[in-house]
Amino acid sequence: MMLEHFKGDEAFVKKILDYQFQALHHQRMILTPFYNPHEQEIVRSVIGKELVVKSFGGFVHAENQRMIICPDFYEIQSDDFQIQVIEILYNQQFGKIKHKDILGALMNLGIKRECIGDIYDGERFFFACTLQTFPYIKQSLKQIKKSKVHLKECHEEIEIVHEYISKSFILSSMRLDKVVSAMFKVSRQSASEAIRSGHVKVNYKIVEEVSYLCHNNDMVSFKHHGRVKLIDENKQTRQGNYVVSGYFYK
Repeated sequence: MMLEHFKGDEAFVKKILDYQFQALHHQRMILTPFYNPHEQEIVRSVIGKELVVKSFGGFVHAENQRMIICPDFYEIQSDDFQIQVIEILYNQQFGKIKHKDILGALMNLGIKRECIGDIYDGERFFFACTLQTFPYIKQSLKQIKKSKVHLKECHEEIEIVHEYISKSFILSSMRLDKVVSAMFKVSRQSASEAIRSGHVKVNYKIVEEVSYLCHNNDMVSFKHHGRVKLIDENKQTRQGNYVVSGYFYK
């Protein structure tokens, strides 16, 4: 019955139900890979109050976090999450590296996305990974784009602060295809094809319905184009169109 409430996420829910069984009936502490906010929400919904659920991503305000599911007699420490935060040091003479460059370089090493947490490209450059994958990354990641890089273990507390650019849009509808078309400056046809191909996420979940209606504060991600938070300004034009803002994450 529970799976009916999680359409499209059935396989993930089955995995969490197995974790729940292990923690409850074998009194185990279960440590998950990095989960995005959508997946974290599912974990908390499925596990309920029978067990303790804690999460940590290595950074303050991390989006992607590992989760611990366990009986309440366990005393959980930050070390139990087995996360390594790494600072990337490099010479910027070949240009500044960006979030997508770091992620691409890590994926090219054959590492699963769930082993990598947040990537933060502010004044300094950091990423989080599972403790188990760190030795391999340190040994293998020597270059990002044209820049040689040095990886340094980081033990200070890093707070993630997102910077964004705000732009205003007028939309005739809050349909997903129209939102993607307007905000990412692609044709309606290209937007529709991208949505049907599974290249668009709303609140970290793939949505393949072009007519899906977006809401205030929805996070819309478009593969290879970036992501934007949709803010409904509660205004309409004389023609009845919606006035919205898009907060584009740098």
